[in-house]
Amino acid sequence: MNANPKSIDLKPGEQVTSGNSVYLVENELGEGGFGSVYKVRDQSTSYALKLTKLYTFLPNERVEYAKRFKQEYEYSSKLNSEFVVRSHDYDLMEGNPFMVMDLCSNGNLRDYISKKLTGQELDNIAYGILKGLEDLHREGIIHRDIKPENILFDERHRPKLADFGISASVKKRHTVSNFMGHAKAVFATGTYSPPEQIDPKRAIKVMGPTNDIYAFGAMMYEIITHGSLPFGSFEEFMDDMEAYEKRKKNEDWNRAELKKHATDEKWLYIINKCIRFDPARRYQQVGEIIVDLGFQPSQNYQEKHAVTPSSGWHLKVQNGEEIGRIYHLTNLQKFKRNNLLTMGWFNEDNPFSNDIGVSEHFTQYVSSYHATLRFDPGANRWTIIDGQFREKNGLKDWYKSTNGVLVNGKWVKSRGVALNPGDIITIGDTTLKVLIDNML
Repeated sequence: MNANPKSIDLKPGEQVTSGNSVYLVENELGEGGFGSVYKVRDQSTSYALKLTKLYTFLPNERVEYAKRFKQEYEYSSKLNSEFVVRSHDYDLMEGNPFMVMDLCSNGNLRDYISKKLTGQELDNIAYGILKGLEDLHREGIIHRDIKPENILFDERHRPKLADFGISASVKKRHTVSNFMGHAKAVFATGTYSPPEQIDPKRAIKVMGPTNDIYAFGAMMYEIITHGSLPFGSFEEFMDDMEAYEKRKKNEDWNRAELKKHATDEKWLYIINKCIRFDPARRYQQVGEIIVDLGFQPSQNYQEKHAVTPSSGWHLKVQNGEEIGRIYHLTNLQKFKRNNLLTMGWFNEDNPFSNDIGVSEHFTQYVSSYHATLRFDPGANRWTIIDGQFREKNGLKDWYKSTNGVLVNGKWVKSRGVALNPGDIITIGDTTLKVLIDNML
C-alpha cells in the first residue's frame, strides 16, 4: 500500500483500472466520511465502486483501515447470500483501496421512511434484513453498523446488507480521534447502537448477535414511525448523550409513537425485545425474530459434517487481527501430549504462555488466561470452557476470563460447551470457526 495516498476526485467518463478489468465511471452515487461510491461499468455489466479516501486519514490510521476494508472485500466476495451485497473486484488507485460490488439500483432503506408500507411489505423487508444478518452471523461476522443507509435494494427490490467488516475497531478509534469530519458519521450510529457499544466499560460485551439485534429493533422503529427513533432524535443524542444513554438504560422509549403507526401489534413485542438494555434479555439469535415475524424458521445452518475417529479439528480466525489464521487443535494436542489446551492473549514477551495465542493490538478485550479447550479422546470431541486453572494471589483455582466466551452468540457457562463443526467461538474482538479436515 502506498504510504502517501494521493487525493482523488473521479469524474464521469474517467477510467478505473484493476488487475482484472477496466471500469468506466458513469456518475457518483454517494459520498461519506470514509469515501465515495460511483456507478461504473465494464464491457458488459454495471457495478458500484466504493473508493476510500485514505488520503484524508491520519497516517497511523491508514494501515488498519485499509486492512479492514480488504477484509470486507474478502468476506463479501465469498459469502453466498442473496441478502448481502457481494464484491467482485479489489485494487488500489493512487494508494487508495477500492472495491467493485453489486449495483443496488433501488436506493436504500432511508428512502422508505416516508413511504406508507403495507404490513406484508414491511415484513418482507424485515425478513430480508434478518436473513442477511443470519448469514453474516453464521460466518462469525457481526455487522455493528446496522442503519437505513446500509440496507440497499437491488433491481428485484430485495434488501441487501452493505458496509460490514470495518465498522467495529475503526469507528471506535475515529470517535476518539475525531478527525477530518468523520465524527458525525460515527456519532450518528449512536442512535441505533446498543448501550454497551457506546459505553467503553461495557463495550467488551458487544461481540455477539445481540449487538445487531438491538440496532435492527431501533431501525425498524424508525421505519414504522416514518422517521422517529425510540429514544429521541439524533439532535437530542448530540445535545445530551448522557441523558440519551440513560433513557436506553431505563428502557424509556416512546411506545405510544410506535402503537400509533404499527399495522400489527407483533411489532411492539418484537422491538421491545430487541432493544432491551440487558443483552441477555434480548433475542439471542435473529432466527427467533424471523419466527415471531410469522415466517418459517430458518433451516439449521449447523455444518453437517460427520466427525470420525480420525477427524482432525481446527479453529480458523473469521474476524480479528489475523483473518484466515488456522490453529490445528489435533496437532497441538498430540504435540503437547495433553488433553487441555489454553487460549488467551498473545504476549510477545512470553509467546508460549498459551497454546493458542490470539493477537490483539488495537483493543484490550482478550484476557491473558481467557479459555481452556478440553479434548475427549474417546469421542474425538472438544469442549471449550471459560477461563483457566491457575494461581492467582497465591491461590490455585479456576478463574474465569474478564470478558467471557461465546459459542454461536451464547455465553459459555461454567461446565463449558461441547463444540461441533461450524460453531462460532467469540473471545474479545475475535471470532473463530470450528472446522474439521473435510471443511478446510
